[in-house]
Amino acid sequence: MSMFCRLMLEELEDHRFSWPFLKQVNTKIFPQYKKFIKHPMDLQTISHKLDNFLYKTRSEFTTDVLLIFDICETFNEDDSEAGEAGHMLHGFFNERWAELSGD
Repeated sequence: MSMFCRLMLEELEDHRFSWPFLKQVNTKIFPQYKKFIKHPMDLQTISHKLDNFLYKTRSEFTTDVLLIFDICETFNEDDSEAGEAGHMLHGFFNERWAELSGD
């Protein structure tokens, strides 16, 4: 399971639209973030959770990945750079996950 999720995470991290999601949002730059987002998630946090075997199932992993996109839609306008990046990366994730998992 972890090898499968690690491969998917590496592909997400390497994707050209991953830049807004690589690390936690800087709340000094975006102080209003904490007001709207109660459970932040980013690719670095997912990597940490994988490294520490905190995911028991693929479903737990996908829940966190999809949370990134939900947060993006909540916090960013669709036509903003981050909003557009979120839509593109979300589409990539859905397609690639289906390919890798055989769904």
